[in-house]
Amino acid sequence: MRAVTLAAPEWLLAALVLPLLWWLSMPPRPRQQQWTPHLLQWQQALHALRRRPPRFATLRFLLLALAASSLVLALAAPRRPGAPGAERLVVVLDGSASMAALDRSGESAWLRAQRTLRERLATVPPGVDVTLLVPGADLRRRHGASARALQDLQSPAGALAVDLPAVAASAIALPGTAVWTLTDGQGQSSLPNDGALSVFAAAGPNGAIVAVRSEDRWPLPELRVFVDVVAFAAAEVAAELQVAGAIAPLPAPVSVRLRPGERTTVPFELSRTAAGGELVLTLVMPGDVLPGDDRWRLGLPPLPAPRIAVRSEADAGPFASVAAKSLAAEVGGEVVPAGTGQAVGLLLVDGGRIELEPGALRAMTFGTRLGAGGAGGESSASEPLGMQPEGLDWARQLPLCAGLDLSELRVQQAWPELLPPGEVFLWSEQFGERVPLGVVAGTDQLASVHLAFRLGDSNLPLLAAFPQLLRRAFVRCYGAGARLVERTAPPPLAELDLLAPASAADRPLPPFATAAEDLAPWCLLAALVALALRSLVR
Repeated sequence: MRAVTLAAPEWLLAALVLPLLWWLSMPPRPRQQQWTPHLLQWQQALHALRRRPPRFATLRFLLLALAASSLVLALAAPRRPGAPGAERLVVVLDGSASMAALDRSGESAWLRAQRTLRERLATVPPGVDVTLLVPGADLRRRHGASARALQDLQSPAGALAVDLPAVAASAIALPGTAVWTLTDGQGQSSLPNDGALSVFAAAGPNGAIVAVRSEDRWPLPELRVFVDVVAFAAAEVAAELQVAGAIAPLPAPVSVRLRPGERTTVPFELSRTAAGGELVLTLVMPGDVLPGDDRWRLGLPPLPAPRIAVRSEADAGPFASVAAKSLAAEVGGEVVPAGTGQAVGLLLVDGGRIELEPGALRAMTFGTRLGAGGAGGESSASEPLGMQPEGLDWARQLPLCAGLDLSELRVQQAWPELLPPGEVFLWSEQFGERVPLGVVAGTDQLASVHLAFRLGDSNLPLLAAFPQLLRRAFVRCYGAGARLVERTAPPPLAELDLLAPASAADRPLPPFATAAEDLAPWCLLAALVALALRSLVR
């Protein structure tokens, strides 16, 4: 039995008003006594008038005293102490990928855990401070009302981002704190020994696409994809890989036998559509309890216009046209004159001058003076000074030049002043200084490639690396628009084997502390009831 306490006992001194109320309730005494022989007539007159002689009203005084006592007690702030227990609750809800596994009823462990959490939080006293931690692909945190309402909980994904036993032990160490762990036990060597525990296991066979590798021949439609699949089952199982999306024609599904825990690679030779889009790879395996890791998505970029425009100076020679034909053959297109009004994939310019803003148009220029916005926009009366570069070198770490051999490159004459600002990939060492001979201008979405010499002033067209440099320049001008986009993150391997997850007996939550109850409102109510009853008593 919890004893009632008073927060302001000094107000009990106000009970001294009770004797004053008793004295005020006494009937007034007659001022004088007088003997009369008409007592009988006087009593009959009082009875006719329905009056009683003045006397002390005991019941009315008791009700008044009860009202006054209740008011004094309310002023003393009576409190009933709350029940002892935990004042804070830390909930750790496993949000890793394996929580999406389905049980025999077709319901995921994630949904069962949320339903249990909602039901139990509804019974937690309002005064308890609740914090919700959801470790998964990242660590999400909710506090207070948002934690009780389970706001903005995303689908389970990724590996478990925390060590559950360590989190439970650290939370229990805080005074007045209870911890409740809800998990499927997957990906953990052991489960917490501290605090409450609820395990929602959904054991069973699981097949997954664990990796996808590609050999992209963009800007050609050909695409080769290698799909790595794994099955975690008790015995060898038959599965099927399906391909859908921006592919024409769609290949037939591929049947594959998967051994338990052994990675199998399935290759696909595909041809994408010109508009690009999404490529979807799906693994179909009977009895799979975790469908979330059975699908992989790739974003395929659209194919560029299969035309190469060429423009060269009259005395530049046939090198630009030959280079355009070589590039067109590489990308499966054709060569068209510049300025035909047709959409082109790349503009090749050898020598001369062109109104071109660097990085605003997909182009590759050789010794060309640029117009408005270019660094080489001199007038015809101001000819740039040429130089014979020596000590040529290139940026081997850039994708544009990685693996290329330009050691045999010779340049007879170059005009570095024609180059716009940009990323330098080719340069010359002159008198201890680096003089740029090739730059990339623009962004990762749109770029142009510029060299400071004409093709006829070098042996670049004769090098074996030249066709590869052209193709890489074509791809670099498209930047991110030429790359595949991985729209599916690799599944965490620790979340895939659902045959034998860690298990432990469920443990209930401890009792929670309840707030002290304020009894002053009940005392005020008792005072009002006593005064109301007193008004009815005569």
